[in-house]
Amino acid sequence: MTTTLGALAATDIGALLAQHPVGWWMAGVLAFALLGSAALTGLRGLRQHAGAPLGRMFPAQARWVLVVAMAASACTLTLAGAALAELAESGHAPGTWGALDDALAAGLQAQASAAVLQWFSALTHLGETWVLATLALGMAAALWLRRHRLLATGWLVAMAGNGALTKVLKNLFERVRPEHTHGIAEASGYSFPSGHSSASMVAYAMLAYLATRLLPRAWHLPAVVLAGALIFTTGWSRVVLHVHYASDVLAGWLLGGTWMVCTVLIMESVLRWRSAALGAAAQKP
Repeated sequence: MTTTLGALAATDIGALLAQHPVGWWMAGVLAFALLGSAALTGLRGLRQHAGAPLGRMFPAQARWVLVVAMAASACTLTLAGAALAELAESGHAPGTWGALDDALAAGLQAQASAAVLQWFSALTHLGETWVLATLALGMAAALWLRRHRLLATGWLVAMAGNGALTKVLKNLFERVRPEHTHGIAEASGYSFPSGHSSASMVAYAMLAYLATRLLPRAWHLPAVVLAGALIFTTGWSRVVLHVHYASDVLAGWLLGGTWMVCTVLIMESVLRWRSAALGAAAQKP
C-alpha cells in the first residue's frame, strides 16, 4: 500500500509540474531569489559578528583559521557526495526520485508546446560552456588587473574545480539522458549531475559574492536576486527541454552550491587573516 501511494504521489507531482512549466519557472525564480536574499543576510551577519564572539574563538591572526575552514569544507563536500550518491542510486522504483523523474519527463514530453521549448532553448544558453568560460576568463582578468589577486584566484578555483568535479561524477555514475526527440535542443554525454546546473550555480552565485566584496551595499541585494533567478532558470530549462532528469539538476545545484560555499568559506578566512596581518604590521613602530 505504501509503495502504491508513493508511486501515485510521484506520478501526480510529475504531472502537476509538467502541466505548467512556465508558471513553475516563475515560482522557482521567486523562490531562488528569496534564498539568495537569505544567504546575503547570513553572510552579512557572519562578517558583522566576526569580531565577537567568533573573534575570541578563532583569532583572525591565527593561520589555523584556514585549516578549520578547509576541514569544514571537506566535511561539507563529503555530505554532499553522500546526497549525490543517494540521488543517483535511487533507481526508478515507485516512490523514489527516479519515479518522479520519469513522471515529469513523460509529462513534459507529452505536453510542452513548441513555443515553450523554444523559449527555454534560448534561456538554457545561460549555462553553456562557452558562455561561462568566456565569463570566467573575463572576470578573472578584470579582477587581476584591478589587483584583486585573491578574489581572482578564488573565482578561478571555484569555476575550474566545479568543472572537474562534474566531469568526474558524470563518468562515475554514467547515467543515460532522458529521450529528447523534439529537435529543438540537443545534448550528449552522461546526464548526472547536470553540468549546466552546477556551473551556473557556481558562476552566478560567485558573481553575487564578488558583488558583496566590490560593489556598494545598494547593489548587493539586486545581485543575489538576479543570481538566484539565473541559477533556477538554467536548471529548470534543462528539465523542460528533456535533456536532463530533475534529479540531475538537483544534484548539479547541490554540487555547485556546496563547492561554491566551500570556496567562499576559505576565501573569507584568508581575507580575514590577511586583513588582520596587515593591520598588525601597520601598528608596528
